[in-house]
Amino acid sequence: MGKNTTDNPCVKACSFDAADLCRACFRTLDEARRWKRLPDGEKEAVNAHVRPLMDAGGKGGRKRLRKLDRKIARLEEKLAALRAEREAAAGAA
Repeated sequence: MGKNTTDNPCVKACSFDAADLCRACFRTLDEARRWKRLPDGEKEAVNAHVRPLMDAGGKGGRKRLRKLDRKIARLEEKLAALRAEREAAAGAA
């Protein structure tokens, strides 16, 4: 791993998805909130799970995440507009 197995995997780019999973370090919101209070064994288990996911992102992992977040935001805006249009059409019928 190259790092202490109990080091905090946070990369200071927190962004949680709908499933409360950080898009940057792949921890759950609960794991991120409780990190300082987690026993070393739990920290090691979390790191064993998230480090390979983080490494798979490569150097441009955070940049890629930001780009995907922007795309998702644009799609969510389009979806909201389409839903509003559908509601208006359903109300007119």
